[in-house]
Amino acid sequence: MGRRRAHASGDTRPSGPARPVLGAADMTAVPDGLLDWARLPGPTKVLDRTRRRLEAGGSIAGSPLPVSLTPAERRDVGRLLGSAWELSQRAVPLRQLAERIEELGTDLPSLLTALHGPLVDRPAERAARRSAAQMERRAAAEELRAAGLPDDVINGWMSAAALPAAGSGRLHRLASQAAAVLRTLPAPGDTTLLAVLAADALDDPHALDRDTRLGATVLRLAHRGELPDSARREAEAWRAAWEHLGVVCDELSSRVLVLNLDLRGDAAATHLTGAAGAEPVWLTWRSLRGTFTSPATDVYVCENPAVLAAAADRLGVSSRPLICTNGRPTCAARRLIAVLAAAGVRLWIRADDDPAGQQIVNEVHMIAPAAQLWRYERRDATDGQRRYEEQDLPLLLADLTASD
Repeated sequence: MGRRRAHASGDTRPSGPARPVLGAADMTAVPDGLLDWARLPGPTKVLDRTRRRLEAGGSIAGSPLPVSLTPAERRDVGRLLGSAWELSQRAVPLRQLAERIEELGTDLPSLLTALHGPLVDRPAERAARRSAAQMERRAAAEELRAAGLPDDVINGWMSAAALPAAGSGRLHRLASQAAAVLRTLPAPGDTTLLAVLAADALDDPHALDRDTRLGATVLRLAHRGELPDSARREAEAWRAAWEHLGVVCDELSSRVLVLNLDLRGDAAATHLTGAAGAEPVWLTWRSLRGTFTSPATDVYVCENPAVLAAAADRLGVSSRPLICTNGRPTCAARRLIAVLAAAGVRLWIRADDDPAGQQIVNEVHMIAPAAQLWRYERRDATDGQRRYEEQDLPLLLADLTASD
């Protein structure tokens, strides 16, 4: 079929070192005429199906190859297999086709390689991908385990459908970055800005923005897999989830409500509390930057604004200093409580006597371990009992009434 020429080199399919290649053919030159035949529509169909069979682990000696061919395409294939096969309507006999190709000076694998590049061992390729994926999952888990996460949290996260596919390197990178952030989270009582956390951990102040997969990943892992879906969709839920970790998304959204709390120092909050008098005032995390302390001996901490409002209405300037967490303590509340505790102020803490309230008291105790319980009992909140601060309001107001 004419002179021979070397294998074509224009294959554009990926062929990195991780792609297992089937054994190379002995013959490395293919006649021009055979290549011209192979590019006809009928032979193209046959050879494409042949490549798929061989790459899937099949052999030339296997059963005849069923290929749907038009009369014209069958006639083209019959130029090698003969008119008897063309008229028989039988499937393509691969062994006979391979023998005819060898008679023309090459072999079937060499012809397939010349057309579209080396034959790839697909089963070995799939096995290699599975092995690479398993290795990457193990490496990702080790990164998170080294950051202090328990196996049940790691396994729960690894089973999530939205993760990058293992084997590409992206899963390990995500886990490695998340672990770096988890190790950089502030200690109980400390707070930091989200952008500062991202810059410290990853040298990128926007790496944990709300539209990033990494930000959501860190929150889910830090919250032990219990992060509500709304934390990604809703800005307020997103801020609250970070606040629980001592991280401020922005300096003004994190606030704490106070009454009659005298603060001294260079922080802006000292001017706000001085000007407020007996009026409740919100202090932002921004206003609590800098130094401050309080001359107060005792400061009371409650959960609900209703208690603080009642103290303002009924006691006014006679009320003892009061901090309201308004639910779980924000970063502003954490900073305020931590600084006062470190200064030696005696803190009296309470919340609603329900599961959420017990958790709030636990969190405040982590920030201020020496704090005293204020008409409150620490217990297992799963026993079904409930009692809310408003039910004890007369007693609480009596405690808040200054004796001098």
